[in-house]
Amino acid sequence: MNARLFASLALAAIPVLAQQTSIRTTVPLVVIPASVTDQNGHPIDGLSASDFLVLDDGQPRAVHVNTTEEALAPVSLVVAIQSSDISSAALSKIRKVGAVISQAVAGENGEAAVITFDNHVNIVRDFTKDPDAISDAFRDFKPADNSGGRMLDAVEKALEMLRNRPESRRENILIIGEMRDRSSESKLSDALIDTQRAGVTIYGLSYSAYLTPFTAKPGDYTPPNEGDMNLLAIFTESARLAKKNTLQALTTATGGRRLGFETQGKLENDLIALGNEIHNRYILTFSPDEEQRPAFRKLQVKIKDRPDVIVRARPGYWAGVPESQR
Repeated sequence: MNARLFASLALAAIPVLAQQTSIRTTVPLVVIPASVTDQNGHPIDGLSASDFLVLDDGQPRAVHVNTTEEALAPVSLVVAIQSSDISSAALSKIRKVGAVISQAVAGENGEAAVITFDNHVNIVRDFTKDPDAISDAFRDFKPADNSGGRMLDAVEKALEMLRNRPESRRENILIIGEMRDRSSESKLSDALIDTQRAGVTIYGLSYSAYLTPFTAKPGDYTPPNEGDMNLLAIFTESARLAKKNTLQALTTATGGRRLGFETQGKLENDLIALGNEIHNRYILTFSPDEEQRPAFRKLQVKIKDRPDVIVRARPGYWAGVPESQR
């Protein structure tokens, strides 16, 4: 069987089985997209199955590793951008990177959709392969007149959009916004579970809405109405953000990566780095035990005898979960 088709069928196995049976007791195949980089974030190529150590609830598993060539299914990417008025300084930079999204992140034959989130979640552009359409979507949207940031609601909308894409695509969500959610109706626990079960990887580019203005060029930024922010407000906000880093939780739980930016150059470099990681991931697969009790099983992925490398992969999978609990 063609390896690309094999991986695609594996990714589709969970929802298909859920439609055919009322209760599923085993997972036929576990699929783990994994990135392997050095300490500087550069991808490490040429690894084989024997280089990986995969622990399934502490038990070693024999894995199959699709080669980079075999795993080059096109990317489906939803970019979710926080568009509240407090993000105006960051948005002045974000509007300029639509071309980087299409070229470096979505890549050849890839497609991207753009949504914004503030007090509402809005679809700015549905999936397209047209680089000009993506650039236009970035350039033309405007900040909302509110300070909301419904990040978790945006994740659920992105998952809904991705469910309608061809099964052979590699599905990713890129969130560009603050590190915390503001007033979503969705719960973090539900978003984490839904994303895990969908097999979607979330990446993040974060900024501080109160520090980014100090890096804006003259004319790029108009302070929001609440613009009399002083140093006390900045430190208070930073302490509040540190208590609940929603974006870090989403990226960690799905095997993605979060980077932070303040300047235009850093934003563009971060996008290139994330795109490089997306297009150089290994696809690991293994067959679990025939019978497993319904549970979330912990995964650990390491490279043997290489403590110097960094591996990013989702931290677990759902095994034997009845449909009634989905």
